[in-house]
Amino acid sequence: MGLTYTIIGTDGQQYGPITLEQLRVWMREGRVTRETQVWRSDTNAWVPAVQYTELGLGATPVAVPASGVAATGDPMLERRLRISADWFIWIAALSLVNSVIRLSGGRIFFIFGLGITQVIDSFATGLASGGTAVAFGLDLVAAGVFALFGFFGRKRQTWSFAVGMSLYALDAVIYVLGGDWLSVAFHGYVLYRMFGGLQASGQLNGMAKRVVAPSV
Repeated sequence: MGLTYTIIGTDGQQYGPITLEQLRVWMREGRVTRETQVWRSDTNAWVPAVQYTELGLGATPVAVPASGVAATGDPMLERRLRISADWFIWIAALSLVNSVIRLSGGRIFFIFGLGITQVIDSFATGLASGGTAVAFGLDLVAAGVFALFGFFGRKRQTWSFAVGMSLYALDAVIYVLGGDWLSVAFHGYVLYRMFGGLQASGQLNGMAKRVVAPSV
């Protein structure tokens, strides 16, 4: 039996095994590009299609490892993951800026910030100076939790997106109760962007798991 090939499509699913002739048909149809992850039956790793010289994609010949760690990243998915994870960090930072402004007597705030920190700051404005310090300490804790979601999200920890999104959705309820619909709308927009990271994390982790062995 000749060599066969298995690919990972743009949807993160495996297709194959197929013959070289069928793979070339998929290349002509645009289903296989230079960056498409391919597993050839005589190797033990996923590598970009460009590295197989028989496909004629213009690569400088390189050694395809018989074993070892395969390349499992997708540049587009990685970028979407980072952008989505960074939203947690932006929320943390802007929430602290909001707190500093409010505790200093200011009246403006960033709509991407957390509602819970504003609630904490509102209680603090009616207390003595010691209450302000305690409130800011609680603000730091809340912001720090969201910053951690961003940190772990960048490491493909899908749970951080799921938990972070749940907490941010609950935070939006504060604005609903306060009738601040503009902030509610922006919370919804940010949740949509975070969901993209949740999907990207799941797909990247799925690709990494498939490195163990291709489907047959």
